[in-house]
Amino acid sequence: MLQLILMSYFGAILGIYFKINGNPNGDYILIAAMAFKFLGVLGLIYFNKKKIFQFLS
Repeated sequence: MLQLILMSYFGAILGIYFKINGNPNGDYILIAAMAFKFLGVLGLIYFNKKKIFQFLS
């Protein structure tokens, strides 16, 4: 899950670079980076929900 989050940062940087240079594929790379970030955060929450509930109670 942490790898997905780290890959999303790399994808965001790459997408911004392509977007600045006028490449239309930059949008797709940025969307994929946001999806990786979302999946990574959901995965971390899902696999650590027991610890989260213990912390909150």
